[in-house]
Formats: sequence, structure tokens, C-alpha cells
Amino acid sequence: MTFRTKLLSSACLIALSTGAVQAQGLSAPNTGWTGGYVGGLIGVGFGSNRMQEDISGGLGAFSPAGTVYRLSGTGAVFGAYLGYNWQVSPTGLVGIEADLTYNTASGSAGTFSFGVTANGKSQFAGSLRARAGLVVDRALFYVTGGLALGNPSITIDQAGFPSPARQDSLRAGFVVGLGTEYMVSQAWTVRFEGLYYDFGSFRVTDLTNTGYIFPGRASQFQARVGASYRF
Repeated sequence: MTFRTKLLSSACLIALSTGAVQAQGLSAPNTGWTGGYVGGLIGVGFGSNRMQEDISGGLGAFSPAGTVYRLSGTGAVFGAYLGYNWQVSPTGLVGIEADLTYNTASGSAGTFSFGVTANGKSQFAGSLRARAGLVVDRALFYVTGGLALGNPSITIDQAGFPSPARQDSLRAGFVVGLGTEYMVSQAWTVRFEGLYYDFGSFRVTDLTNTGYIFPGRASQFQARVGASYRF
């Protein structure tokens, strides 16, 4: 084999090796998840509000005592979130995240009184949550949970008259959920997740001051997709 042939063969081998290394570098993902991020989300919200009629002495205000109004509905969800991740091992991740959403889900039910309806709305919901997940290549599978804050609304509405009962003050509860996130690039990720918010039981305020008792309860579920920028 001549020197020129050897030189050409060596050059071809180096070129092929360099191309393989470059291709490997392009295809092998850098799955470091540590860092902060901020993102936006949209989705579908399911609201579950309920109110019960009751009063001392066994009478109801607008329906028989013990009547339950189920004020469930479906709507759109939109919001924003931010957080920080720590990748504690090649496959382990922990993080903290906060979000604020608005859920348009609402529902209503008629009462035994003419022109009087019970109405429920999910409205704002926010949370401060921990996350823990499993990293597989560019994908993250995680569970999440923590503190929830919201202002679910339950009202009794009378046509042409002020509302005789209302609850829409800020309430604390809990939120749990799970999801999956995919690292599109080192700067961007996309996700799909489902979260359940529970705001517990409360008493809908009797605005007539006549002693009526309206026990209530509020929760909601959100199925949502999001995209976030990492920094």
C-alpha cells in the first residue's frame, strides 16, 4: 500500500470517526433537570360543589331540610406556574412548584321555591406543591402534592332580589396529582398532568340573618397541558 493510499485511508477513517462522535453528541440527550422554570397551561376543569338545606327545628329555607344541591360542571382551565428542580441522581428528581389557575366550571340546581336557584363556580385555585419524579432519558414521570388555596363560590340567587346566601371567600385545602414532562430541548419542556384540589367543608353564609344553615363542600379536578421555559 502506497503512502498516498495510507494517507487517504487515514483521512477517511478520521472523518468517519468525527462524524460518528458528532452524531452521537447530537442524539444523546443532556437530561440534566436541575434549575428553575416558568410556564403556562391550559386544560379542562371539572368542578364539584354542593350545598345542603338545613335549619334548627327541621325546616329548610327554599327546599325541605336535608335537600342536597349538586352544583357540578365542566369548563376551561388556564393559568401559569413556576418552580425549581433538583436532580438528585441519574434517575431521581425532587422539586417545588407554585401555580395559579382559573377554572370556568360552574353548575346550578333549582330549589322548591319559584325563581330561586343554587349556583356553584370553581373560579381561582392556586397551590404550593412538592414534586418527586423518575427521570427516564428525556422524560420525567412525577407525583405532586401540597397546599391549595381557592375561592370556590356557592350562592343562592333570587330573581330581582339580593342573594340570600353566599360563600366565595378564600379557602385553604390540599392538592394531589401526577404527570409526565418531556424535555424538548435544554430550554423548553412540555407536560401533561392531572391535579385534584379539595377545599373541604364549610358553611355558606346566611345573608338574611334568620338562622338558616347551609353546609357546603367544594373540590375540583384539572386535566391540563403546559409548556415551560428553563433557566
